[in-house]
Amino acid sequence: MLTHAKQAGRPRPVCILTTDDDCTADRIVWHLGRLHVPIHRMDLADFPQHVQLDAVFQADRWTGRLTTEYWSLALEDIGAIWWWHPGHPRLDCSGMTPSEAAWAHDEALAGLAGVLATVDCVHLNHPGATRASQSKPDALRHAARYGLAVPATWIGNDPAAGTRFTQQTPATVCKSLVAPAVTHPDGTHSSFHTTAVHATDLDASIAHTAHQLQRAIDTQYAIRLTVVGEEMFAARIDAHSQAAQADWRSDYDALTYSHVPLPNSVRTGVRHLMHHYRLAYAAIDLLVDDQGRHWFVDLNAAGQHDWIQRQLPDLHIAEAIAQYLAGAPASGSHHRPQRGTAYPQQEDQ
Repeated sequence: MLTHAKQAGRPRPVCILTTDDDCTADRIVWHLGRLHVPIHRMDLADFPQHVQLDAVFQADRWTGRLTTEYWSLALEDIGAIWWWHPGHPRLDCSGMTPSEAAWAHDEALAGLAGVLATVDCVHLNHPGATRASQSKPDALRHAARYGLAVPATWIGNDPAAGTRFTQQTPATVCKSLVAPAVTHPDGTHSSFHTTAVHATDLDASIAHTAHQLQRAIDTQYAIRLTVVGEEMFAARIDAHSQAAQADWRSDYDALTYSHVPLPNSVRTGVRHLMHHYRLAYAAIDLLVDDQGRHWFVDLNAAGQHDWIQRQLPDLHIAEAIAQYLAGAPASGSHHRPQRGTAYPQQEDQ
C-alpha cells in the first residue's frame, strides 16, 4: 500500500493536473496550503510549449524532472497526483499536415500522461482506474454483484427489441451512455437529460447507434454520494418541478438539499465497488423509491462535487480530498457529525 512519506519532516509535494481556471481545484489548493503541503499545479494543455519533461527508465522505475516556468519537480519526489479534468496537449503544429498534427498530439499525450501515470505515488484517481469505471454496462454489473439494487436496463440498436423491453417495463427512461452533452461546431452545447419514453416513441432511428433504456424508478428523492477514500458524503436532493423529477440536472433552480443517512448495506456495496475499480474518489447517483429502497444508477470517477458542497458547506468534501492527497489523518470520519453525512448511519430497510 502506498504511503505519503515525508521529506525532512515535510509532506511530499502534490502535483495537481487541471485547467488554470478550475474553481474546484482552487478550493483544494487552499486546503492543501493550510496543511503546509508543497503544491505544483499545471495543465496537460501546457505541454509541450510551457512544460518540459525529462524522464529516464532504469532498473524498475522512471526518474527525471517535470519543469515549468515557475517550478521544477523530481518525479520521484511526488507524493500524490490529482488528475482533475486536465486539458489536452496544445502543440505548435506549424508546417504539419493535419495527419501529422494529430499524430504529434497523440505522442505528446502518451508521453506526458503515460510517464506521470507510472509515478509511484498516490493517484486520485489513476487514469487507468478512471477509464475502467467509465463503462456503464460494467459499472451496473458490478454494482449488482456487490449487493446494490440496479434497475433493469436494455442497451442496443434493435428497434423491435427496444420496443419489447419498453412494453414489458412498467415505466422506462432513455439515458446517455457517455457524457450527456453534445458540442456543436459553433461551440454551443446541447444537454441530453434522462427522458421518459414509451413504446410508441421508439422508431427506426434506434438502429443508428446504441441506446440505453432503463426501468424508471418511482423516486421519492435522489442522493448524490461523494466518496473520498473510505469517507462517504451523502446529500439528499429533492426535486420540485416535473423536469427535475425526471432528471434533477435539468432544473437546478427547483432543487433543495439536505443531509441524509445511508443504510449499512449501501455503504458496504459502494465500498466494494470502489475497491473493485481501485478508485479513491467518485460521485455516485442513487435514487430512493417510496419503499425506501436505494437504487444505484451512475458512477462517475471524475464527478463534480463543489456545487453540492456550496449547498451543504458542512460536508467538508474539499477538506477530505486535500487530506487524502496530503496523507494527513482525517479530522473525522463518515461516522461522526462533523464529517461525511453529518448524521448517524441508518439501519437497513
